[in-house]
Amino acid sequence: MMYNDLTVKNGRLVNTRPNDVTGIQQAIQIKKDVKKAKKLEMYSDAMALGIEKAETMKAIKKMF
Repeated sequence: MMYNDLTVKNGRLVNTRPNDVTGIQQAIQIKKDVKKAKKLEMYSDAMALGIEKAETMKAIKKMF
């Protein structure tokens, strides 16, 4: 079983985190990673919409 770098071995909880990382620091890093992932998702969605719009405009121009 694994819980945020804490492993259960023989009924005991073993801390496998690096020594310089506290639980609060790990939570802050997870929050930053989630925020970055959301920004990247928004950017990729915007790029996809831009490409879709450009293709639509090309199709409309071909019609005329």
